[in-house]
Amino acid sequence: MAIGTSRLRIGLFSGLLYFVLAAIAISPVHNGVATFWPATPVLLALLLARSRRKWNAILIGATIGSLLASSLFGFGVVSAIPMAVAKIGQVVVAIGLFNRLNVRRGSFGSLDRIWRYVLAFGIVAPALGATIAAAVTATRYDLSFALQWRTWFVGHGLSMVALTPLLSLLFSGAALRWWRGATQRTRREAMVLLTATAVIAVGVFGQNTLPLLFLPILPVMLTTFRLGLIGAAAAIIVLTIIGGYATLHGMGPANYVSDNVHLRLEFLQFYIACTVLTTFPVAADLSRRQSLYRRLRESEARYRVLADHSTDIVLSIDRSGRVGYLSPSIEPILGKTPDALLGSRALEMVHPLDRDIVLVAHRDAIRAPQGTQIVECRMRVTGGALHWFEAHTRAVTDDHGVVSGTVSMVRDVTHRKALEAELSRAASTDPLTGLANRRAFDAALASRIDAAAAGDRGGCVAIFDLDHFKSVNDRFGHDAGDHVLQSFARIARGVLRETDVVARLGGEEFGILFPGADIAHAQFLSERLRATVAATQLRHGQAAVRLTVSAGIASIDVGSSAAGVLRAADRALYAAKAEGRDRLQLAA
Repeated sequence: MAIGTSRLRIGLFSGLLYFVLAAIAISPVHNGVATFWPATPVLLALLLARSRRKWNAILIGATIGSLLASSLFGFGVVSAIPMAVAKIGQVVVAIGLFNRLNVRRGSFGSLDRIWRYVLAFGIVAPALGATIAAAVTATRYDLSFALQWRTWFVGHGLSMVALTPLLSLLFSGAALRWWRGATQRTRREAMVLLTATAVIAVGVFGQNTLPLLFLPILPVMLTTFRLGLIGAAAAIIVLTIIGGYATLHGMGPANYVSDNVHLRLEFLQFYIACTVLTTFPVAADLSRRQSLYRRLRESEARYRVLADHSTDIVLSIDRSGRVGYLSPSIEPILGKTPDALLGSRALEMVHPLDRDIVLVAHRDAIRAPQGTQIVECRMRVTGGALHWFEAHTRAVTDDHGVVSGTVSMVRDVTHRKALEAELSRAASTDPLTGLANRRAFDAALASRIDAAAAGDRGGCVAIFDLDHFKSVNDRFGHDAGDHVLQSFARIARGVLRETDVVARLGGEEFGILFPGADIAHAQFLSERLRATVAATQLRHGQAAVRLTVSAGIASIDVGSSAAGVLRAADRALYAAKAEGRDRLQLAA
């Protein structure tokens, strides 16, 4: 019920308002269509300011008002219907096209949408209305179709372009909301600027001597810059009221155009429309920039809070690699304040061995602005220790996509690198003996196979097996067996070269890789290890354990494969055991 009452009220209001404005525009005209038609922009502004649920009520009320005004003051009852179709039809077309072109409410001054607004309100809609109205007047009253079409098109088109944005701000309540939200200082400034606009407008339109229409643009633009869209609308309304009154009474620069009041009004509307299309885009762009700057300040404030309180280092450098910003977290790490490092070369903080890879990442970030470059490097920290850092780097671009520098998030990953090294060592180490495991041995052997294939001396491989190891476990227990395995590993590390790879291949079997050694040298080293083991008496608790080993040795030659070398060493090992153990055997 309340919704129906609300629609009835808005329908009655729009009908009465349209009737009054139409009557005022029609009354002075006796030989054709009206030159100035304020009812159309008022109706459009009402539609833009109200929800679509009320559009039907507004349009019905305006149609009734148009019929009454045309019947009482215009071309009569018979012509009132087609004239109403022309007047209300152009409004429907304008508002429909306005919405189809995605011109949002309140965006009249948007630089990228202004042509759509002019197309809908200033060209298509008035052209349709002018065609219908000119056809009616030319047919029924024998008036010039071309003259009537031009008069309607110019008058209605200029009225819609010039007045609709101003009136929509009033009807939507935007002006009142702005006034309520403004400070006292802003209100006083608004009154001063509007008074200045009024004074200059009176001076320009109150005389017929000089064509000074450019002067009001100065206070109007100043008001636009200081007060935004609302200020621009208010200043143009002041200019329209003063200019309209003066033009109707034969004053102002419009008199230079013609003695015909209709032509003078057309000129004034054109002047106001140009002023609107000049100031509203400026106001909209200023509003957009202010919103952008506000969001930028908020974003910068959030960024500063995060950067100032983060343990990570935030680093900005220019294209040449010089520091433009460093977060405070750099001070406890390097012992230097951010201010002390500004302008310095960022590479100076990086360990010399890692500078090339950091420089490549910086250049790659500049070449590919959309990607993120991740690089790990070392830096000397406070106290001289060498720490690992991981940097995520991304390019910074301006509005035109030109790279101005890079920004990096740098994190100390020393603990992670140490953990990775430990995990890597654990993955390649036998947990009981501390020697390399089978995986690490195979990798080292593959490397020597590749070296032999490249013409380098591959070396030799020996496979050692502890003699009668099962009896040690059976007599003394597995703890004694573990002790024996660990003792062999200790003896092997002490006897062999640092470059030799000693690995536990599994159970009581060990592999030794002699890189670059010939068969005689490998035999010498293996014999020394065998003899040392045989001469060592191991103790486990109160028991004495004697240990001997057998081994098979094979060389790594050109064309050898890892599997082939290991099979040859295995066969030699079995031969050594078959001959009585505690001995070496060379592969055939």
